[in-house]
Amino acid sequence: MSQGKPRVLLVSIVPPHNDCGVRIVMHRHLVERSPFELHLASNADSVGDPLVHTRLRLPYLIHRLRKSRFGPRLTAWVTDYGNFIWPLATNAALEAAVEDFKPDVVLTLAECGLCHVAQKTAQRHGLPLAGLFFDWFPVMKGHYGHKSTQSILSRRYRELYAACDLAFCSSDGMQEMLGPHPNSHVIYPMPGRHRVPEQAWPSRSGKFRVVYVGSVENFYGRMLCSLIEKIEATSDLEIIVVGPNADWPKPLVERARANGTYLGFKPPEEAAEVLASADALLSVMSFEKEHELFMRTSFTTKFLDYVSFGKPVVLWGPEYCTPVRLAREHGGAAVVSAADATAVVCLCRNIARDTELNEKLSKQALQLHQTLFNPDRLQNVFVQKITELVNG
Repeated sequence: MSQGKPRVLLVSIVPPHNDCGVRIVMHRHLVERSPFELHLASNADSVGDPLVHTRLRLPYLIHRLRKSRFGPRLTAWVTDYGNFIWPLATNAALEAAVEDFKPDVVLTLAECGLCHVAQKTAQRHGLPLAGLFFDWFPVMKGHYGHKSTQSILSRRYRELYAACDLAFCSSDGMQEMLGPHPNSHVIYPMPGRHRVPEQAWPSRSGKFRVVYVGSVENFYGRMLCSLIEKIEATSDLEIIVVGPNADWPKPLVERARANGTYLGFKPPEEAAEVLASADALLSVMSFEKEHELFMRTSFTTKFLDYVSFGKPVVLWGPEYCTPVRLAREHGGAAVVSAADATAVVCLCRNIARDTELNEKLSKQALQLHQTLFNPDRLQNVFVQKITELVNG
């Protein structure tokens, strides 16, 4: 090992950024707290991003084709190329990064394509490999090409896990699905260092306020739309939604923007002001059968962010999803395991009128923040295990 901090070569399809998803989790572990000397190699389309030290590109002709007017029609084929063909060749830019940076360990975000380039590079140079198994990417749109490749990609995802010298799983469900491993650890998605603002925003209306911050597209969007329409029909509840790129029906988006229900994307500091204004905080997980594997393995970052505010948390999702399983065992949230949004409305009304239930849920949330979801505990495990791998 080199003197000073361990030298970590991060190979990732997305850079660590303080915005959302896996980017914000990696940012909190690797940039915000800066425990390592970090060199990032990425194929992300992020020209000018100061965090990306080494840019990895598909072959010139494939890259040009992807950017051409024919690109949208060839997306599945180009994605398949990136997942199956590209990792077979030695990547000259990544080889140069290894020679110049001289890492102690290769850390990669487990997905479908670039992570296998990272795996082969680590093997070639005799470097230990650590993997971040945050989401089951092989079933996520945009990460597989043709749907027929999903089972192959899932098999390779498991093979990567087995090949890693160290693996971090975002949930117990992820670890269970991937199977036994001699050096695998569950680290729930890293929460932010939220300072609960003294000034909440928007101003209160007198109604019981439910706030949701997170993804507002696809199955999340469909669930939020159904709940918004139910809450719009009440006189005692209101909902505020924060998140980028809502793909809701146009009339609903326009109405939600106009009446302050939908605020669009806000950076974490501004989102915290909205969270501070809430009477309850909402997290949703899909009931749709096609997303069951994703729900069984992934863990929502917003659950960890919410509990630091010491307010009642409402988890709306099926019994098999990992956040609900955790809440059933450890408390920290009220669960709605019925798909009908009416059940969420009923629970919110119960919390609004039952002071004892409100206080119980608030205390449980803070307890979870101080124990299982404690950010210092999670970071200590992350840093300790990587350091042990390097020193071993």
